[in-house]
Amino acid sequence: MTERYGVMFRFPVRATTAVAVLSLLAACGGGSSSGSSSSGELREVTFGSQQVAADAGLFIADSLGYFRDAGIEVTFERMNDASAITNSLATGHLDVAGATVTPGTFQAGAKNLGIKIVGDKNFMAPPRAALPAMSGTRMAARPEFDKGDLRATFEALRGRKLAIHSELSIQVVYLDMLLKKYGFSRSDFEITPVLSPNQTAALQNGAIDAAVMQEPYFSQAIARGIVKPVSDMTEELPPTGVSTTALLFGKQFLQDRDTAQRFMNAYVRGVRTYNDAMFFGKDKDRIVAIVADAVGAPVEDIATTNPAGLDPDQVIDQDWLNTCQEFYRANGMLDVQVDVADLVDTSFRDAAIKELGPYEPPAA
Repeated sequence: MTERYGVMFRFPVRATTAVAVLSLLAACGGGSSSGSSSSGELREVTFGSQQVAADAGLFIADSLGYFRDAGIEVTFERMNDASAITNSLATGHLDVAGATVTPGTFQAGAKNLGIKIVGDKNFMAPPRAALPAMSGTRMAARPEFDKGDLRATFEALRGRKLAIHSELSIQVVYLDMLLKKYGFSRSDFEITPVLSPNQTAALQNGAIDAAVMQEPYFSQAIARGIVKPVSDMTEELPPTGVSTTALLFGKQFLQDRDTAQRFMNAYVRGVRTYNDAMFFGKDKDRIVAIVADAVGAPVEDIATTNPAGLDPDQVIDQDWLNTCQEFYRANGMLDVQVDVADLVDTSFRDAAIKELGPYEPPAA
């Protein structure tokens, strides 16, 4: 754990706690891992995700030419379901994807589908020092249920429809933790799966009463007066934060070691540019405009949104992964158990940090 700019971050440069799901890697190739391909042609890489603000590292690396500098052209595909993303990675339809750590993550490990989680794509942490909570996923409720106190709000929502992105989303894990803190359980509510892009309309028409929402939908709904914010969802998370969404490489992409490494290096550059802008204000207007254009949101919405956390050193806590796995098993969502240490692959991240150095915030 490292303390920087008055806040505790778990950004150590080490190989033992980094990133999770399935193992199997070829040895590093020679030459610079950040340079363009020797032929001068761009290698097309297909990336799949929900295309929300937490994909900002990818959007920035694409818009600012980091991928092109690395000899890569990224094609973005919107996909909302984690299991569909896993299947697409396994079949080669996708090269790279962003997906939450779900039961499917561990099932994929047990089935040896050849997928690797190689980096972080959404980091959440409670408030620390001068920084507010780092969370691009928050709970909101229709105004009539907001009582100004979370326990009272939960009581008002008892028996009502509380939406999450998916029944198998990692949102269930930290929602369960939060509810227990205030003396509630998921059975006290009608937990209703509604995909993130559809939650605002469902709240507006009364189909649901509250939701665990992702940005920018959360801030958009608040700005329109549809909901009130009730929780940043971080109260029961470890104080140093956790990675809730992972960057995954597909089996076929892993076999192209050189391209995969160049992709990772460019992505880390994008994530660091994002951190410089969103948390330290460097070139923020330009970065906000890039993200807004990519997710189809007004610039002012992104400028005033709660920025998603993205780990500039790409570390993932194995203890947290075990916590998720045991939750899924205890709640009948997962019938296998894998050794998380066998799922971790830090080699791409390690090589990127070796070349780029550990993250340092911009000078004041």
